[in-house]
Amino acid sequence: MGTGDDLALVAVEPGKRRLRGGERLRFAVRAAELGDLLAQGRIAVGERRIEVVDPERVEDRRLNNVLHSLGTADPAPSLAEWLRATPRALTYEYLSRLEDRKLVRVRRWRDRGGRSHHDILYVDAAHRREVLERLDGPDDGGGDTGQGHPLLAALVQAVGLAHIAYPGLRGRAARRRLAARTEAAGTLSSAIGGAARAVDMEKAAIAAKGIDAFSRRLFGELTTLYADFGTGGHGLGHDLNAGTWTSADPSGGHHHGGHHDGGGHHGGGGGDGHGGW
Repeated sequence: MGTGDDLALVAVEPGKRRLRGGERLRFAVRAAELGDLLAQGRIAVGERRIEVVDPERVEDRRLNNVLHSLGTADPAPSLAEWLRATPRALTYEYLSRLEDRKLVRVRRWRDRGGRSHHDILYVDAAHRREVLERLDGPDDGGGDTGQGHPLLAALVQAVGLAHIAYPGLRGRAARRRLAARTEAAGTLSSAIGGAARAVDMEKAAIAAKGIDAFSRRLFGELTTLYADFGTGGHGLGHDLNAGTWTSADPSGGHHHGGHHDGGGHHGGGGGDGHGGW
């Protein structure tokens, strides 16, 4: 599973039958894809554009299609442009991925107005708990740093899912750790995981530096994007700051798009061959 899958699983609030995070979640999932490709050394995120540096296929079909879309986009998009072109159905493509892995069970239906709804009837609580433990536990490299999964941590905070991940009084300490890591714009070097260990130390150090810089840019881009995109006259980033993260769902959970059909939703960002371009 990739970071986008983990993020979607965290967004499933047990007992509430829906994904939390609203419109924010889809942009963060799109950002997670870039983070995973960057960690694998397949792309470079420059100041003006995203560059494909290694077009060889990756194991994950979804990420492979995203890589192809980035490689064929003309002109090459900037980070902000790529995020802003996020397809509206992307969140539910990831919900379908979770369903394929039997981590959730979903009932899809339409109301009288024709709006699509997705009721989450079941979530694999044990697997979700493993993701949360990894998020708040030792880093991916095995060191006891308490940094957990830095890329996922930044995205959970950006979307405002801290209270969904770690609810109530019991989750207060974990929420504080999550906020502190994001506020400090900590390193994303551990997000390289096995990919970093598969190359020599010099290449791993270069990759770690790139991911660290990307983490800071990514958080800034998402918060700017959330503030710019309005839902009912309110920006997606309203009430968001490093100390008071909200779990509000501005969209009310209403989206178009449903379960994939023969892999059609697993294309490079929405079935248009160009990731929403």
